[in-house]
Amino acid sequence: MQALWHIDKYSSVLKQCVQTNVPNLITLKAAYSLISTGSERLVACGRVPIALATQMCVPYMEGSFELPIKYGYSMVAESSDGILFHTMHPHQDVIQVNPSDLYPLPNNIPAYRLALISNMETIINAIWDAAPLKTQQIAICGFGNIGALLANTLRVHLGIEADIIEKNTWRRAKAEALNWNTDSKTAYDIIFHTTATSVGLQYCMNHLDVEGKVIELSWYGDAVTNIKLGHAFHYKRLQLISSQVSMIPKSKQKEYTYKIRKDLAVQWLQHDSYDMLISDLIPFKNTPTFFNALRKGEQSKGLIWIIEY
Repeated sequence: MQALWHIDKYSSVLKQCVQTNVPNLITLKAAYSLISTGSERLVACGRVPIALATQMCVPYMEGSFELPIKYGYSMVAESSDGILFHTMHPHQDVIQVNPSDLYPLPNNIPAYRLALISNMETIINAIWDAAPLKTQQIAICGFGNIGALLANTLRVHLGIEADIIEKNTWRRAKAEALNWNTDSKTAYDIIFHTTATSVGLQYCMNHLDVEGKVIELSWYGDAVTNIKLGHAFHYKRLQLISSQVSMIPKSKQKEYTYKIRKDLAVQWLQHDSYDMLISDLIPFKNTPTFFNALRKGEQSKGLIWIIEY
């Protein structure tokens, strides 16, 4: 029984866990877990602000954001009788969880794809916050984990073709290979921002049409974000909207619960096109090497990485 631990801001290791006989907990074998590269890089580098430690805590986490820490949150695990569940749990090969924390999964979707559920819930919130229309000019700034999931969801489930704004050569070429336009326009009605950089956010603000809006999906950790609001921000009546997954928008709360939102995420993931966004299945034993490279910004050739146990 092993778990991935971020020991300090420079290194990660696999550590042995003690399996205990706690009443009412169910023991499951991990199958796959998603690496949410943006958030997990900040955690691994010890860049979570102490003031946000409570909000950033995840179920079954151990340690603290000051490091060391056991972290991770979107896992597909299997029971002894072969039933698959989605649960929130750090990266670990055998887990013990409360039955109330388990979401049973259908057997008609590949298990590795179902590890995308948590980030798909982020995508759903972003779409709710933006309320995009086919008649609007829409772009996504940043074609990584979230950007790629969002672009594919807009295309497959809403019939919306968003332009991709991406400076990374490999990711831009990947977007083009998947038939997304990477030639940006002068002005957009909606830009989804995912790069977690001031430069990217400023680019988005500079390329909005009148009453255009940026939907901010990035999480910046302790980084200071600088944008210029003295030029077009007021006279164009621009909007900068925070979108985050932990709360369902008020406009949707009468219609949706967290359970219904997760149901929708699973329903949308039935489409096989999401597989083309998964760059690699990483053996669990190789996760320390992966995270050590991630800290250094060496994981540029890829979109989505999933741990295989």
